[in-house]
Formats: sequence, structure tokens, C-alpha cells
Amino acid sequence: MTRYRWALALFAAAFASISLPLLARPHAETWIAWVSDYACGAKHSEPGHADCIRKCIRGGAAIGHPEWKSQPPVLVKESDRSVWIIDNPSSLSGLEGQRVRADVEINAARKAVHVKRVAEASERNP
Repeated sequence: MTRYRWALALFAAAFASISLPLLARPHAETWIAWVSDYACGAKHSEPGHADCIRKCIRGGAAIGHPEWKSQPPVLVKESDRSVWIIDNPSSLSGLEGQRVRADVEINAARKAVHVKRVAEASERNP
């Protein structure tokens, strides 16, 4: 019986060491998302907040508030309002506060995305 348990444990360890890295591997998806900043996140995932988001990304030094630290841009996935860090923020330059369709490569372990392609998303259907 002990030999059986050791073989089963060895098989389970081998299976886990092979399958877990495959599960954590980045995978690609297409999202409808909002471009926001890390501090505001999902609070600004609607029209009308582009100026605030730009200010938060830039930081407050330019407008007389050096205590406001610049915030990295994030994507807020529209389907579940989850906030994701962007590995390549320059790909979203000029789209702050916009609803976008983005082809992303997801790294779930880091809760981060790499934007492969992005375009403004069409308006929502009423």
C-alpha cells in the first residue's frame, strides 16, 4: 500500500509541475475596456472623465500639486469592471478615458496585460 501511495504522490507532483506553468502562461483575448488610471480605476469607466484621467496619469506637479503622484494607466475590463495593469502604456497614449476594443495578452499571475492592438470601440447598443 505504501508503494502505491508513493507512486500516486510522484504522479501528482509530476502532473502539477507540468500543468501549472501551462495554466499561468499568458493567453490572448479581445476586450472592450476603458482606459483609466491606477488611482481611480473602475470609478472612471464611463464617458466624461478623460481630463481627470490625463491629470492623474501626468501627476499634479504640472498644475501646482506636487503631492499628487503620477499614476500608471490601466485597462478596466467592461464585462466585470476588473482593473488590469498595462505592460506597454505607450500603446494607449491619447486614448485616456476612452472605451476601446483591445487585443491583449493576459498575465493573470501579475494581473497585467500587454496590448497588442487597440482601437476606439463603437458606442454601446441602447
